[in-house]
Amino acid sequence: MAVDKDQLGEAFGIVSVGNQTVLEIMGSNRDICVGELFMIYSRRDDHERVFFFRVLELQNYIRQVDDLPRVAGTMLVEGDAYLAGIERNMLLAVGGRLLGYAERDTPTGGWVFRSPRRLPDHLAPVFRPLPGTSDEIVAQLLGPQVEGDIYIGDFQVGEAALNVPVKIPARFLPMHLGIFGSTGAGKSNLMMVLIKSLIDNNMEVLARHGDGQRVSAFCIDPHDEFARGIDRYGIQSIVEAMDRATRSQVIGEFYYLTTHKQATPREIKRYAKEIRILWSEIQPRDLYSIMDFTPQMAAFIDTVYSQKREEWIATILEMDEENAGGVPAGTLRAVQRRLRFVERSPIFQKTGVSVMPLIFEAMETGRVLVVNTSLMSDMEQFLLTTIVTRTLSDLRRAVKSSGTLADFDRQAQLRLPTGFFRRIVQKARAFYGIGSGDDAPVRDPRDLPVLLITVEEAPSILNPELMKGQSVFKDISRQGRKFNIGLLVVSQQVSVLDNVILSQMNTEINLRLGNEREIQACIENASVNISGFDDEFRVMGRGEGIVTASYRELPLPVRVPLFDHIFERDRHRYRQSSGRPTRKHVI
Repeated sequence: MAVDKDQLGEAFGIVSVGNQTVLEIMGSNRDICVGELFMIYSRRDDHERVFFFRVLELQNYIRQVDDLPRVAGTMLVEGDAYLAGIERNMLLAVGGRLLGYAERDTPTGGWVFRSPRRLPDHLAPVFRPLPGTSDEIVAQLLGPQVEGDIYIGDFQVGEAALNVPVKIPARFLPMHLGIFGSTGAGKSNLMMVLIKSLIDNNMEVLARHGDGQRVSAFCIDPHDEFARGIDRYGIQSIVEAMDRATRSQVIGEFYYLTTHKQATPREIKRYAKEIRILWSEIQPRDLYSIMDFTPQMAAFIDTVYSQKREEWIATILEMDEENAGGVPAGTLRAVQRRLRFVERSPIFQKTGVSVMPLIFEAMETGRVLVVNTSLMSDMEQFLLTTIVTRTLSDLRRAVKSSGTLADFDRQAQLRLPTGFFRRIVQKARAFYGIGSGDDAPVRDPRDLPVLLITVEEAPSILNPELMKGQSVFKDISRQGRKFNIGLLVVSQQVSVLDNVILSQMNTEINLRLGNEREIQACIENASVNISGFDDEFRVMGRGEGIVTASYRELPLPVRVPLFDHIFERDRHRYRQSSGRPTRKHVI
């Protein structure tokens, strides 16, 4: 069945010259912008293909005129009467990149998208896609290039967007996701859209009786914007729109973590927990991931930890030079200085009730947590993220290393603080075991929810210096997919991030960037070739981006909608229909 060319949009021009990468198009004198997307219809040797072309440069062109300055001078003297004679010769020369093409798959008859290894036919017609006209055909042609579970935004063509949702498959989240953009590029709104998409995905999985991939997320909110919202609505609006049964299954008892619950607005406070972490739940490698230690300091800490285990922080802070066991006074004082912020912090406590068991339970049951870190220091935020990441990683590693629940108990006890594991062991056995006895087999981590951990202000802890040491983030970047754990790295800079992290990042959402250095770093790091897109990064508006992924051939231009708009559109989805039976959340 041939393509209906009327659906491709308005006719713009024809292919002029070029090769399989760079093309020139001669088009009518229309109002075209950099970043515009054209479709080229080709039928060479009876093979029907639709090529996708991205505009990277524009030039005014007048046919049969070699001396444009002379024409401009003549027009200046003779006025509009002269212009009328040459207006029909005014054209637009368009240069840009051939992104690839869609063609019929012979066995299935559907469309498949391929990298640009062919050229369109001579003088092939070029079409400009239009919202309301081209949406359906573009969705068909791109197919798997835009399909998935987690919605990001809509496919953008120039300054407009088609009704073609761009999504990320949940199974690729453990291959790590980067969000890069300068201040004001729209990162906070994008994060709120992603959180909503994760909640929607988990609702759909529950509605399909567990058929699909649940995704848990530990979402750092450095400005306390996500729950209340940037404008009218926030994640709290979704929670309140849900009926009680849906809220119980998808959100649970809480979704919001904060340092000071009493300062939380009343409507959010009902779903809030205070962040309190016990000293006994902190391990030396957590600190090694976020700050520099000399080999002498690390050796001293490791010695104390091997002897005192969960009491290691209190032991070091109470030491003086006389009972330091021969450790140089300078080393002791340097380590104590680095530990003082733990002693002063309201969220890290020597005794009390920890929130870590609740975080563990939420993350292993497919829930999304919003973590207000606006009242934390950077070091407190980094240590909190590190402890959560390391704890979840150790549990998944224990599962991966075990054959039965009895094996899991032994493996987990080797990796985790004794007190913490004692508090969560029964729930852990329920989550990870296929059965309840010691001989019961354990689940494959790939069958458990995806765990997505946000790393905000990424350059501070994902820089090359800290990556040289014992960094849990380096380990997760290399091995996280084995355990279904992914990093969501949010940064204004790409150039300062460690190459180990960047090389393992398989999906990038690139918003507007601040300077030439970051633009080049973004282009070099992209999973798909976007060379030549330099100018487009400079003219992007708020919420506009380019999505690149190693599992796709096409760099996807995307416009992220305002959270308020998509919440108003979808708010009816959060209530169960009348008479629909409720189901208990099955772990």
